Amino acid sequence: MNHAIASPEGDSIAVAAANTVALPHRPFSPRIEHVFDVLLALVLFLELLLLFGNTALRGMFNTSVVWANEVAEYSLTSLAFIGGAIAYHRGLHLVVRIGIDQLPRRWQDYAECARHYFVIAVAIVALCYAYPMWHDSWNVLTVVLQIPKSWTLLPFFIGMGLTVVFALAELRRHTLQENIVAGMAVGVLALAWFLAQYFTGPWTGSPAILIALLLLLFLVFAGVPIAYVLSVTAYICIYSSGEDPMAVSLAMSNGISSFILLAVPFFILAGNVMTDGGLTKPLADWVTAMVGRMRGGLLQALVVAMYIFSGISGSKIADVAAVGTTLKGMLKEQGYDPAESAAVLSAAGIMGETIPPSLVMMVLASITTLSVATFFVAGVVPAAVLGVCLMIIIHRRAKKHDWPRCAPISWPERLRLSGRALPALAVPVILIIGIVGGIATTTEVSSIAVVFSILVSVFIYRGMNMRKFIRTLATSAAMAGMVLFMVSAGSAFSWTLAITGLQTVVSDFLALLGGSTFAFMVFSVVLMVIMGSILEGLPSLLIFGPMLLQLTRNYGIDPMAYGIVIIISMGIGTFIPPFGVCYFVTCSVMDTTVERVTPRFLPYLAMLLIGLVFIALFPAISLALPHAFNLH
Repeated sequence: MNHAIASPEGDSIAVAAANTVALPHRPFSPRIEHVFDVLLALVLFLELLLLFGNTALRGMFNTSVVWANEVAEYSLTSLAFIGGAIAYHRGLHLVVRIGIDQLPRRWQDYAECARHYFVIAVAIVALCYAYPMWHDSWNVLTVVLQIPKSWTLLPFFIGMGLTVVFALAELRRHTLQENIVAGMAVGVLALAWFLAQYFTGPWTGSPAILIALLLLLFLVFAGVPIAYVLSVTAYICIYSSGEDPMAVSLAMSNGISSFILLAVPFFILAGNVMTDGGLTKPLADWVTAMVGRMRGGLLQALVVAMYIFSGISGSKIADVAAVGTTLKGMLKEQGYDPAESAAVLSAAGIMGETIPPSLVMMVLASITTLSVATFFVAGVVPAAVLGVCLMIIIHRRAKKHDWPRCAPISWPERLRLSGRALPALAVPVILIIGIVGGIATTTEVSSIAVVFSILVSVFIYRGMNMRKFIRTLATSAAMAGMVLFMVSAGSAFSWTLAITGLQTVVSDFLALLGGSTFAFMVFSVVLMVIMGSILEGLPSLLIFGPMLLQLTRNYGIDPMAYGIVIIISMGIGTFIPPFGVCYFVTCSVMDTTVERVTPRFLPYLAMLLIGLVFIALFPAISLALPHAFNLH
């Protein structure tokens, strides 16, 4: 997924990690790709200038550009759909390969060919059902700019059109036999569904939900990119229930209309700028100097570094790649087993899920009624609790296995390293102060964080030049496109399940279990661990998060504290074998295998589960800071 993450030791580790979960990138046309790279980079840069400038105007002169938000939302749509298409071509979209990797090589080729046919089908269906939206909104004008609302749908059409072109280009790389067999297989499946629906439909309620989830799992394990699986399943589910499929296209468009989602590309950009600009090494040196004298010093430093870096990047795979590649060499020099290091890194990745500016927290808040500012603040202490749990188990295992401490460092040297790391540490501080102090919205604070990270990378760490910055802009835009397109598709699928009665089905099931708060919490944790492992974190939250949060009212559970619990549960799923995507990335980053890491990971997983139970039993752990800052 994070094909673009650079590391202090070069790009090879990041690419290796990406190939664990993503498709290979084969150039379509360098000139065409360059045009869209420049376009997306320009859109992201102009969006940054617009929002940061608007924030500065409001802060200094108590005025603002009235059309800024409208243009920014249009830019967000461009990043989501055009960037999503580029991300598909680059292989950045999340793919679960564990199913097709078990097939013989020949059958894998057929499966990969069929995957592109599915993507083409999704894009064409989306285009067909979006056209009525275009036609109906032609005479509707936007509020501020007074332009036809149809023009705001243009990125949707361009993105879907590009997806078809890129998928056709991929099909040309397969043999004629593979194209014929794969095309016929997809056609037979489509015909079987149509006949079944024609003779037994429409499907509503429990049958519709069951069919949708089974189809979802089948396509995911068949290797179709998850974002496109969510889209096609939503269309099929709505069509089978007798509703108008145009509603899915509308839901996809509305799924990224939340203003808070404007912060997503900015936090991704800030993390990449700081990583490419030389942040990770001074930060790791400072953390090692502070905690390295503890038992298992470097592993303790790994946990603390992940905690801090999670407050800068917002992406767990970015955190794993950046921190892992920085400390890997030192860990090997001190004799730590790479499998043990990978186990700790995976566990620390789970810990970091609730540290602001977590992208999954931001997305969950945007599709529910949760306040993103309160949510961010609520996640700080639970992450610290999990971090302490990990440091305790590291200390115990260090005594048992006689792991080394780091060499002593003088206090003058510690002060020097602190001064070197201070600018990087200021980024999460800016976020928290800006949000808690009400100085700016989360989206505005994210633009400030980007500008600050650029200044720090250029003038203090001197790791960023113009060429590297342009490349970072382009890769950040493509990564943001992948995330935003996932949000768009996931929102549509979640809405589809909602209107087919998923909440009622789950409520009835919980009633069979006794209908207690305890049963609901256990069900939620187990569901999010399983789905987080199969689908990765963001899709699982998009599908089940809104429904589960609505059910909290029936059990008297605080939705903010509950949101923290399900995010941690989801994080455990993404970092555990045999399906957890981030788990495979971690093993790749640390140059080891899943088989060697798994037995060493179990003690850390046990401590994290103890911490999760503690957080679930005592909501005050999550709510203490929001209450202290009078956030609701």
